[in-house]
Amino acid sequence: MRNTSSARRRVSYSTIAIVILSILLIASIGIGVTLAYFTSSATVAGDITLGDPVTISITQGGASVSTLTFSGDALPGDVYDQPIGISAPAEMTEALARAKLTISNADGATENVEATATSNWQLGSDQYYYYKGSINANDNVDFVTAVTIPTTLTNEDANKTFNIQVVVETIQKANNAANAVWTTAPEDWLEAYSPAT
Repeated sequence: MRNTSSARRRVSYSTIAIVILSILLIASIGIGVTLAYFTSSATVAGDITLGDPVTISITQGGASVSTLTFSGDALPGDVYDQPIGISAPAEMTEALARAKLTISNADGATENVEATATSNWQLGSDQYYYYKGSINANDNVDFVTAVTIPTTLTNEDANKTFNIQVVVETIQKANNAANAVWTTAPEDWLEAYSPAT
């Protein structure tokens, strides 16, 4: 008899569990269907046209170049008269500019190069020169008039080939982009040309 009452209890618990699950399933289907009522969705899209890109080229002696030319054997302290500038194309968004000069060799040694920049450039503590103004379409901007070979080079550097690299970076002037991206720029330059909003 004990087995029969245990079996009944098992059956009754099983039956109760099945009934409860069935009720929950029916309720969840009803809720799911109910939630589908009174809903709405809408999508709208529109086209925007972006402005002209920010593009520049580096010039040497007024002509766009992809390689700078230096003649003769250099010695530490030598000054090369090198008119290096920036040229903007006909279609360009107004931009701000900064530039940096370095000298390096195949061994991986890199030094900053001292340059004689025109009065429109400000040297920052990050060794970038910042242009005091903006560059617009068709502008030609003078950057440096002379480059000085670093006096930190020694006999160990003799007869090695060094590469002088001029890096010019430009960024849109609109929306204070320089303030957001060029975080090492001098504060007074940022205040004048890309103030925080």
